[in-house]
Amino acid sequence: MNITLGNYEIELGGDYTEGFDPLVQDNASKIKKLIDGQDTTVGFIYNCVYKQKRALEYGLESIRNLYPKSKIYIVSDGGMDFSYLEDKFDNLKFDMGEDTVGAYMKMTFNNFTEPHNQIAIKKIISTMFERIQKGIEYCENPDWIFMTEPDVLLRDKFSVPKNAKLLGTRLNYAWDLPVRIEQYIELNRILSQIDTSIPMFRWGAVPPIFHTKSYLKSLKIYKDNFNIMDKITEVLFGVNCFDVIIPILFALSGEEEVFNSETIECLRDPSWKTSSHPIVHQWREMYSKNDFYSEKANESH
Repeated sequence: MNITLGNYEIELGGDYTEGFDPLVQDNASKIKKLIDGQDTTVGFIYNCVYKQKRALEYGLESIRNLYPKSKIYIVSDGGMDFSYLEDKFDNLKFDMGEDTVGAYMKMTFNNFTEPHNQIAIKKIISTMFERIQKGIEYCENPDWIFMTEPDVLLRDKFSVPKNAKLLGTRLNYAWDLPVRIEQYIELNRILSQIDTSIPMFRWGAVPPIFHTKSYLKSLKIYKDNFNIMDKITEVLFGVNCFDVIIPILFALSGEEEVFNSETIECLRDPSWKTSSHPIVHQWREMYSKNDFYSEKANESH
């Protein structure tokens, strides 16, 4: 398979499923399955909460109304102590975690390879995987995980396309900047060293919704090939962000991030208030100024 990225003609080795195209955004099957929380179970993981108290509480109320039996695991990323929520909501567990976002807020395309930033990036990734593992265990290994954050509002039960093991927006692409094209070429050279992998040039798993068994399978491949995969932090800026690293993880087992037509983003689509999309991202109506992660850049660490 040959693809064109900017001024690059790239030959992709390997055998891929019929219709595979790493450059298209909408790659979803039209056949969907409703995640009802009963016949098909789902757990919710808030991997990185900061100070968004009102938004978090409102989002939790909505989740609990839609999925009353689903378990919810919350980690504060060096922010507020939300342990009081364990008394307010059934089937909810809270952990206080250390800040993993603050260091990244100071990184750029130009300095992410510096040794102290590499240490921070690798720590962010390993901490994220640890939190997800704890969340899966607390949620009792459900069929699906909905990994969310305070600026995500779930307004109705959601569905998954038949061909999906990981859902996302796929809004981002590798060919918007020359430097990004080069970084993604290097990333895919690393991925190609693993026989089960597929190339990845689109991403946007926010919120990432994934099939639990497929995630665990992909994570094992990552760990089994850690000597290879550890190098991705040196070639790709932003690889520590979950909307990037989780699609990379699934690519290791030959699974694409699949376009989620049920997500709408407030900052991109002003019709979000009246739309029928079950999932709303960039929902910040209940944020105050100090709730934004950008404030971490002004804090001492």
